[in-house]
Amino acid sequence: MNLTESLTWRYATKRMTDQKVSEKDLNTIFESISLSPSAFGLQPFRVVVTEKKELLQEIFEKSCPQVVVQQCSHLLIFKAFKNISDEHRESYLQLMKEKRNVTDDYIETYRQKIQRVQNSSEINTFEWAIRQAYIALGFAMIAAAELGIDSTPIEGFNPKALNELLHIDTSKEETAVLLTLGYRDEANDHLANKPKLRKPLDELIEKI
Repeated sequence: MNLTESLTWRYATKRMTDQKVSEKDLNTIFESISLSPSAFGLQPFRVVVTEKKELLQEIFEKSCPQVVVQQCSHLLIFKAFKNISDEHRESYLQLMKEKRNVTDDYIETYRQKIQRVQNSSEINTFEWAIRQAYIALGFAMIAAAELGIDSTPIEGFNPKALNELLHIDTSKEETAVLLTLGYRDEANDHLANKPKLRKPLDELIEKI
């Protein structure tokens, strides 16, 4: 399949089989997350991955009562940073200096750009970080579709309960969005063979 065919094939899968996603394919999806763009390149999020049935069942019961969470091969939990720490900033700037061989003046200018976000009273850093995580989520879904792997993005969960379940330090980060990976159960998924419902391009795209 080409890209458009892969995206037409994918849908928010509601029922999955017990077939496991291979480590090779998982790593490709992880690489796509890593390669997704983010503001300043800071990647202000992390991803928790689990395939443990006991944990998936607990997440289903306490935070996200959607059947696909129980059935999926793997669950990806995107966590967004509450703030950008100086340590995170400096680690990234050091990597930039090593990989791109830029000058100290360049690094200082870039540092100031990041600090303007860190210190701004007009920017909600958590909401800003969530948007970066969603870009990575999109890349993960596209990569999965290219591999013939089904995925379901999930916002309908209780983040407070999931934060507690995963023992997350919410002063630093919180759960933002979930993504199930697996393979569709066509016999039991009512959406499996339904056509996509999308606006015509001339209603969606405005050219000026």
